[in-house]
Amino acid sequence: MTFNIKRIRDLLQNFQFNDLFNELGWSRPLQPQPTNMVIQNTSFELQEIAQLSGVTIYEVTSQHGKIPDAQ
Repeated sequence: MTFNIKRIRDLLQNFQFNDLFNELGWSRPLQPQPTNMVIQNTSFELQEIAQLSGVTIYEVTSQHGKIPDAQ
């Protein structure tokens, strides 16, 4: 499999993760519906975007665009 490095770089820089992992040959999500969780009183949405050989990639977003503090 050959990769178009410029396209991969563009997808990564533009945060187009679904297209990026598709370009890299990963499979579509097994669970396309988002899952919600609350950490430190902040709600986060986990969206599965790709999977390959049992490894799942999630895009995580929050209501306020912040990530929780490291623990």
